[in-house]
Amino acid sequence: MARLIVMAGGRGVRLGHGAEKPLRRLGNKPLIQYVLEAALNARTISEVICITSQNTPNTTKYLQSRGFSVVVGKGEGYYGDLLTALWEMPNDLYVVCSADIPFISSSDIDGLVKEHDERLHTYPYVFVVVPAELARKLGLAASSRFNVDGKEVCPAGIRLIDTRQIHDRRLPSPYVLLINEPRLAVNINTPEDLSAAEVLLKSGLSEGSVKIDN
Repeated sequence: MARLIVMAGGRGVRLGHGAEKPLRRLGNKPLIQYVLEAALNARTISEVICITSQNTPNTTKYLQSRGFSVVVGKGEGYYGDLLTALWEMPNDLYVVCSADIPFISSSDIDGLVKEHDERLHTYPYVFVVVPAELARKLGLAASSRFNVDGKEVCPAGIRLIDTRQIHDRRLPSPYVLLINEPRLAVNINTPEDLSAAEVLLKSGLSEGSVKIDN
């Protein structure tokens, strides 16, 4: 079992003007709602915690009105707000998901927790990536890219952090887990990404049984 953190405090500057990034709509739902529903349907998740910031007050209200546990960060950036909150939480395995990965499924989450328990349990920090070429084939900007063992990859917006193995409140260098899964390649950062996601949504998106009211 694990706890899941949804990171929802970013300004979303690259996405342009409009609603706060977690509340930008894809189809008939806010981006964050897809992630929350996947988390609620995952069999391996015991608790869902959302980290917002001063940059996303409407997202905070949205989450609180729906009964989610919310930690409001100081807007110190992704890692600043995550780590400040994480060190105050119980030691456990945490699946950390960005609010802008709408195609993640409950089976993806369960699969990652199972992978950790069976093969990656010696790594306190796992950073999930997808092939950059896969993201580009889906019509995504793939704006954040780097090389791992000669392969160009993009962050999937997912991390596994086992604080039971971290004793100095510092994240160690991560184990990079490459997953060739189209759903996990959809990370919304630009208007082009959102447009591509609309096309992919119409092509078919599996949904779980738990729904959240808009």
